[in-house]
Amino acid sequence: MSVLTTSCRKDASYVSLPEFKQKLVVNAFLSPDQALNEIYISSTKRRFGELYAMEPVGNLNVFLSDGTDEVKLDTTQNDVTVPYIIGYNFIVKNMPITAGKTYYLKVISNKGLTAETSCTIPVKRDFKIEVDTNSVKSVDEVGRNISTLYANLSITDFPGETNFYRLLYIYQDYRIHHGSFKSFSLKSYLMAEVPVTHVYQQWEGDIMYNDNGRDGKKFVIRSIEFPSVNYTDPNPYFITDSAFLRIYLLNTDKPYNDFHQSLLNYSLGDAPFTEPSFLYSNVKDGVGIFAAYTVDSVIFRLK
Repeated sequence: MSVLTTSCRKDASYVSLPEFKQKLVVNAFLSPDQALNEIYISSTKRRFGELYAMEPVGNLNVFLSDGTDEVKLDTTQNDVTVPYIIGYNFIVKNMPITAGKTYYLKVISNKGLTAETSCTIPVKRDFKIEVDTNSVKSVDEVGRNISTLYANLSITDFPGETNFYRLLYIYQDYRIHHGSFKSFSLKSYLMAEVPVTHVYQQWEGDIMYNDNGRDGKKFVIRSIEFPSVNYTDPNPYFITDSAFLRIYLLNTDKPYNDFHQSLLNYSLGDAPFTEPSFLYSNVKDGVGIFAAYTVDSVIFRLK
């Protein structure tokens, strides 16, 4: 015997959707070590109803002040060829970004939306970045003699102040028999919300560190293990002519740290029995992040 059941699907007309309250979204990381500082302004999106409908931000006026002078920022439409991206990049001109200064951002839309925020650029410090390398010889699982290079990256914390760090590094080698990786973009990596590593993105990095319990002390911030090589029967195609380790240490403000830490834990509570964890925001009347950093760097020759 078989039992057949039928069902029908109806629109639940009695469901009342939560009211959508549009806010401006700010996304910017200022630094005196960037050739070009940009501030991206967009809008919050709906979570119910017309999910794919983008909310226009209207005509925007964006002002940046250092507490003494104020400038109105120029804008360029961002990615106009991509229909689902609505936002504007505002380029910081005629306002130098200086370490130690506080900057105030104000955004006004003709739709009645506003957003205000501020950030303080960390003072540039020499963190005495050091690289200590050692090579370990061993035998791999197929009996080849291999050599593995290790590098310990250490820094000396600046005493008497709270420091937040983000470490980025890239290994660059130059080989005779095939194309060398000689071009790279630090800016594109810094603007990425979450560090990524893949065949087209050779940067590697960590989210954040701090100096809790290490004020003024020297400590190893990262240990790196490089790919092992066969040193008794090397493949001529992969012989490295020279190799460098480019290290960039970001000294960030607390909002930069708190935002990237919140990215690690970000969740809307979609899984059962979990509470949502929201992104950190320091924008009044809007949402987003307005933060700052300075950069200390070193280029270390490995070979």
